[in-house]
Amino acid sequence: MTLALACALAALASASDTARHAPEGAGDSGQVEGLGVAAVPTLAYNSDEGFGTGGVATLYHRGGGVLPYRNAWTLRIFISTRLVQAHSLTWDAIRPGGLPLRAVARAGFYSTITQNYCGVGNAVRCDPWQAERAADQAGLAAGSGERQDFVRRYYQMRFLRFFGDAFGRWRLRELPHRVELLAGWRGAYYRPGDFFEAGPYPGSLYARDFPGGERGFSNQLLGGVVVDDRDHETFPARGYLVQGIARGASHLLGSTWQYGGILVDASWFRALLPGQRLVLALRLIGDGVLGDPPLDEMARVGGIVDAIAFGGQAMGRGIREHRYLGKLKLVHQMELRSQLVDVTALQQELSFGGALFYDAAWIGYDAADLRGDARTLLAGAGISFRFIWNRDFIVRTDVAVSPHERLAPGIYVIVGNVF
Repeated sequence: MTLALACALAALASASDTARHAPEGAGDSGQVEGLGVAAVPTLAYNSDEGFGTGGVATLYHRGGGVLPYRNAWTLRIFISTRLVQAHSLTWDAIRPGGLPLRAVARAGFYSTITQNYCGVGNAVRCDPWQAERAADQAGLAAGSGERQDFVRRYYQMRFLRFFGDAFGRWRLRELPHRVELLAGWRGAYYRPGDFFEAGPYPGSLYARDFPGGERGFSNQLLGGVVVDDRDHETFPARGYLVQGIARGASHLLGSTWQYGGILVDASWFRALLPGQRLVLALRLIGDGVLGDPPLDEMARVGGIVDAIAFGGQAMGRGIREHRYLGKLKLVHQMELRSQLVDVTALQQELSFGGALFYDAAWIGYDAADLRGDARTLLAGAGISFRFIWNRDFIVRTDVAVSPHERLAPGIYVIVGNVF
C-alpha cells in the first residue's frame, strides 16, 4: 500500500519542484509566477477506522517573490470502510498584503458511526460482559440479530461534525529561534446520529451518559505564541518547537458550551549520528480544560494541534482511539528515527527507514474528580516503517501494542510524522 501511494506521488514532481526546495517567505525575482496544480490519490489504514481512500488536490498561486507559494487551496476527500468520512477545503496564504503573516483558513465535514466511547477518566475498561449485561436488562434474546447489534454498538457513538477554523501567525523574529504570535478561531457544529437517524445508539453507554446526545455549536477563540528552531518542518534533525496557546468558548460568542483551556506543546530533536541517520525526537504536552466542553472537544488536544488523545494514531498508538478521555492531559512521546537507504530515481529523492517509539499519558477527568487512579500511567509502544519522498512527504506504517489492550496490535498507515 505504501509503495502504491509513493508511485502515485511521482506525478506531483513537476508541479511541486519549486515549492519543495524553497524556504517559506520572500523569494528572488526569478521565481516562476502563475498557477500550478498537484493531485494524488490517498490510501490509508488504521485499526480504528479500517481501510480508507480518497484524494488530495492543491491549486498553487505563485508570485510576488514569495516562496514556496503565495496562496494554496487544498481539497481533501477521505472515506473508510468503517464509514468514517473526513473532507476539508483549506486556504493557506504566505505574507498576505506583504505583511509578515501566515494565514490559514479551513472548512470541513467529519462523520463517524463507530467512534469508541468507554466513559471518561483513566479507569475505563470497555468490558464485553457489561455490554452483554445491558442487553439482558434490555430483554434482548440470546443469539438474535438485534442483540448482536446492541452489544456491538454499546461502546460506540455516532455523530456528524461540521467545522471551520482560521489562524493567523504574525512573525516577530526569523530563524534562528523564530517567534510568532498566534490568534485564531475554531468552530464546530455537532449533530448526534448519522445521515438517516438522529441521536446516539439506543441503550448504548454514550446514550446513558448523554441522553439525546450533544447537539450544538462549539465556538472558541485562541491566542498564544509559537517558538520554532527546527532545521526542517517535515523531517527535523535538530532544534525544537514550543507552542503555548490559550482557548475559550462562551455563550457570549454563540457557543452552546462554555469552557477554557491552556495547551503547552514542546518538541525537541537531536541527530545522534552524522548525516541525520539516527534522530531522537521527544515531545511533551500538557493540556488542561475548565468548564463544560462537549465530549469531542474534551477528547482533543487544544490549540492548533487538533489531535485526539489518548488512544489512536496520533497519541496513544496501540490503544483504541478515543478510549481515555479527560479534561486533564499529560502526554509524552518518544521516537528514535533512522533513515537507512537513500535512492534517487527519475530525479526524485527517496529515503527508506524506520523508528522505535512509545506514547505515554496521564489522564484525569477534571481536577475535582479524576475518575480513576492518580497513579495510573497509560502507555503503548511499537515499531514503524517510514518512506520519505524528497524530504517533504512522509508515509509511515506504525505497529503498536499496549498492555491496556491485552497487547492486541494496532496498525496505522498514515501520511506525515506524528510530530
